[in-house]
Amino acid sequence: MDADGASSSGGERDRDQGKGKGRESSVVVDSGRRRSSCGYCSSSSSSSISHGLWAYSLTANDYQDLLDRGWRRSGCYVYKPEMDKTCCPQYTIRLKASNFTPSKEQERVLKKMQRYLDGALDTKFDKSSDQSKSNLLCEELNKSSGSRILNNTNQTNPLSVTVPLQETENQDKFMSFLSEKIDTAVNTFFKERGLPLTGQNPKSVVKNVKPQMKRKLKDIITKEEDLIYTCNVSFQIAAYIKNMDSKIENLDSVSPSIIAEELVRVISSENISGFIIKACSGHLNFYSGAKEETVMVEKPAQTQQTGKKNYESTPQKRRRLVIRMKRSQFDPDEYALYEKYQTLVHQDKRVSKDSYIRFLVDTPIPFIEPDGSSRVPPCGFGSFHQQYLVDGRIIAVGVVDILPKCLSSKYLFWDPDYAFLSLGKFTALKEIQWVREMQAHCPSLEYYYLGYYIHSCNKMRYKAAYRPSELLCPLRFEWVPYDVAKPLLDRSKYAILSDFKTTENTNLLPTEKPGTSSTNDMHHHSEVHNENAGCENGEEETAEDENFMHDEDSDVEQDEEASSMDMDDDEDDEDDDQIGADLLADHAQSIGDVVLDVHNTRIKYKDLQKRFVIRKNFLSELEKQLYRYIEVVGKDLSSRIVYSLG
Repeated sequence: MDADGASSSGGERDRDQGKGKGRESSVVVDSGRRRSSCGYCSSSSSSSISHGLWAYSLTANDYQDLLDRGWRRSGCYVYKPEMDKTCCPQYTIRLKASNFTPSKEQERVLKKMQRYLDGALDTKFDKSSDQSKSNLLCEELNKSSGSRILNNTNQTNPLSVTVPLQETENQDKFMSFLSEKIDTAVNTFFKERGLPLTGQNPKSVVKNVKPQMKRKLKDIITKEEDLIYTCNVSFQIAAYIKNMDSKIENLDSVSPSIIAEELVRVISSENISGFIIKACSGHLNFYSGAKEETVMVEKPAQTQQTGKKNYESTPQKRRRLVIRMKRSQFDPDEYALYEKYQTLVHQDKRVSKDSYIRFLVDTPIPFIEPDGSSRVPPCGFGSFHQQYLVDGRIIAVGVVDILPKCLSSKYLFWDPDYAFLSLGKFTALKEIQWVREMQAHCPSLEYYYLGYYIHSCNKMRYKAAYRPSELLCPLRFEWVPYDVAKPLLDRSKYAILSDFKTTENTNLLPTEKPGTSSTNDMHHHSEVHNENAGCENGEEETAEDENFMHDEDSDVEQDEEASSMDMDDDEDDEDDDQIGADLLADHAQSIGDVVLDVHNTRIKYKDLQKRFVIRKNFLSELEKQLYRYIEVVGKDLSSRIVYSLG
């Protein structure tokens, strides 16, 4: 995969804090708790609860550590679900690429793409136009026989290989198509004669003419014609008319032969290319307009002796797939594809260039160039758009972050015209393959992060199909095998996954359900509330999910929606914001090490009052914010990331 050298975008939020020295360190503004409606359970209330940060800059290392504490980004907005409170807990899910074993279904996805690239998989049946469908179906029928005519009749001792035209995997589709055409002609026939159209009208059935039947009909089939299909609906129509009320006006005494001729007249106007339609003794017969095609292949021995060319069938056209890694920047072709995807797949009528840039182009992660060492992959660290092009046309774009330990899949959008290729699954498999290949250059880059796994939402469970995966414990931030975590999640949508170590072969320890809290242990409540985690096609993503997956679509879109919500008033959550005295003492040391950005001046909190005159009530509120910030970010990160006061 090629790495494009285009410049990375940080969006309009690149203020002074995000430039110069700010670009050498992580700088965030604390947005606090956010509430919004939930796109997973379709809750009308503000039941989705998360903690958010606006990031002017996030180093690759710091964002990696945030991922490992359940955070995730949408553009420059970084968020983390409050797992014990939100309606649909979101667990970070990852996969060690070297351990990945594709399922049979995933292998079929790869094989289907390969067949498409080899020209062996044709999708022209997806066209909506009846006329183009007719022409393309006939064309497909002729192509799929794999036969060709080679005009080399002078070659000595040619070996003739015949392939009957009707032996094709698309026969059933084509016969169904012909039946629809005949039924339409039957309706026209009834209307022209003033006959009523009811649910009892005869329906046509097209049959393939077997070789033994052709032998019986050899006297009426010329050498220039090959009878492929036949239909006897004319006999059914004649019997139906005879049984009708004789008082019906314009009722002619017609025979199957006359009816067949009338139907041929109507059907012939449709111009089904590649076939000759004739009425024969009341039957509708479909003939190929040419002889059986023959492939002329020289005998190998003869070719060696004479030195003449080996005549073979012309190979079907191959397609070229290119996967290109580009630094995150606005690309009009990508945006056009995104607009098409959102409109047709998600029926989103509010797509705009600005929202697209905020959501998928803006990134707080500064680009780190490769240095030739094994610590940085050849593409560098940062945010990228991974383009999938077939013969130069972009069919899918995966938005990813390349970090010290992983490729983090953020979003996938794809061309709806290529939905038959299961692009959400295909791109996820290619991203896993990319990680495996990169390990030879950067051994630390060994994981594939799929984003958030939501056990309570069936459409987001597909991510567990990439095995063997792990889920992040929302309390201890330990990775737990999915197969171990699943029984816990089957019992409760919020679970402390690392409890499996002490509860093996026993019942699940009591845990708080989302939306509830303990009233007996304030310290335990605060710990569980703050030490939570989350995770994410295109899939598309899938992704897709199927997309969101690799249908990743639903949660990322909901996250974008959440990012525009207003922060809750502290008064609305007075009880939740209350910090116990024990917890305050516990973090007294940590809060002093938090680096603040005050009017572009960097200073530790413990030195704040030495440099500035601070009102007591402001200091008290700031301390509460910082205590919560340390809880959700962690002590180590809170001492590294610059906390901007705006």
